[in-house]
Amino acid sequence: MENIKAVNNTYNSYLNIQVNEYFLDELQKRYGKLLLTKNELAEVLNQSPRTISNKMSTGTMNIKFIKTGDSMQSGILFPIIAVAEYLTNQMHENSAYAA
Repeated sequence: MENIKAVNNTYNSYLNIQVNEYFLDELQKRYGKLLLTKNELAEVLNQSPRTISNKMSTGTMNIKFIKTGDSMQSGILFPIIAVAEYLTNQMHENSAYAA
């Protein structure tokens, strides 16, 4: 039984890598850059920019981001690799093979 679990875990890890690479490739094709703005992230997640801001302020935004300054008017950028990881994790959490 342990061997089956090990094989299943290896397979799931492989799938996660493949899915993550797919999302990363699609984001690169769609936006042509390595960092997304809050508006672009909102588009990817099908959420409003305000929802993204709310999640950031409550600490529930599970995507790493970069603040581009120290003032209240600082910009926020999201590395596409972090967005791809988030999408992969969301898919895994919502899929039938999640254990």
